[in-house]
Amino acid sequence: MKVSMPSGSTHGWGIAGTYLEREVAKLPPIEGVTLHCMPRNLAPLNPEAWDAINIGYCFFEDNIEILNFTRQAARQWDYIVAGSKWCEYHLRIGGVKNCCTILQGVDPANFYPVPFPPDDRFAVFSGGKFELRKGQDIVIAAMKVMMQRHRDVFLSCSWTNQWAFSLATMGASPFITYRHDEADFLNIPKRCVLDNGLDPARVMVHPLVDNAAIRELFAGTQVGLFPNRCEGGNNMVMCEYMACGRSVIASDTSGHADVINPSIAYPLTRYRPMVVGSGGVQTGVWEEPILEEVIETLETVYQNRHELPAKGALAASEMARLTWNGAARQFHYLATKLVNQADLRRMQGA
Repeated sequence: MKVSMPSGSTHGWGIAGTYLEREVAKLPPIEGVTLHCMPRNLAPLNPEAWDAINIGYCFFEDNIEILNFTRQAARQWDYIVAGSKWCEYHLRIGGVKNCCTILQGVDPANFYPVPFPPDDRFAVFSGGKFELRKGQDIVIAAMKVMMQRHRDVFLSCSWTNQWAFSLATMGASPFITYRHDEADFLNIPKRCVLDNGLDPARVMVHPLVDNAAIRELFAGTQVGLFPNRCEGGNNMVMCEYMACGRSVIASDTSGHADVINPSIAYPLTRYRPMVVGSGGVQTGVWEEPILEEVIETLETVYQNRHELPAKGALAASEMARLTWNGAARQFHYLATKLVNQADLRRMQGA
């Protein structure tokens, strides 16, 4: 089986493509099957790689817009794999029958339990590219309150966004002041922290970090905060963070719902529907966490931080089951099944 996906170590598709290509190569070869990356229109990212049998792997958050493409995709692809049960649900609504869910993995060589910091600071980690969907505006608003209440609260951020159009979506935030700068967009997250009144002495906005080195950032914090409005996958950064023996405060919707539970995390429970769009066209409905609950949960964790090591150990144990090798084996099994079905059809038609 071939893998036609981007490669790299600083963005989600590149990381997924690199790991899946490596792990699939370890398995018995299957001729005539290619696993493709699918962009938002559910077409193959690289049409030149089209094969006899084609499996598409997709992540999306615009659950209204996707319905424009599902019926054509159902006819075009032999099988479509979603990155979350939430995505699979919306594919099925759109008429895709041959589909399933395979979650992204975590590399145990890079992400494993690390000791908590030796000091008593309450350091919160927030990760993911800075955009409205990821909810860092909620992080800023909630952490501003926590920093005003407690002098030992700190924020560590890995928010680099390499796509200016995505950053610009923060202009729709109801919680923060946002100034877009097309010429210097890489520095927007740091300026946004300052513009919204967080103490710069207690906020670390890190530059772009290679995936193999981000564990060092995780190690300096006690808990993660992921109030994402929507996730098409299981949130690679959040899962890697938990694999390092850390718990998270996180939205319990869309792709997050596949991996968090009250034993390993502090799931948020209250949301408001948020209709999103582009150019006056509605493209999706997300679930926005209620800011007051985010603050309440942060305060609860702050007052009960002694719970974090045990909860983090359970989180690491659960994430250990989420491997790239396991994902590759699921794709390999699916490819084998599709080849066998094609052979049977040929035999019956002979």
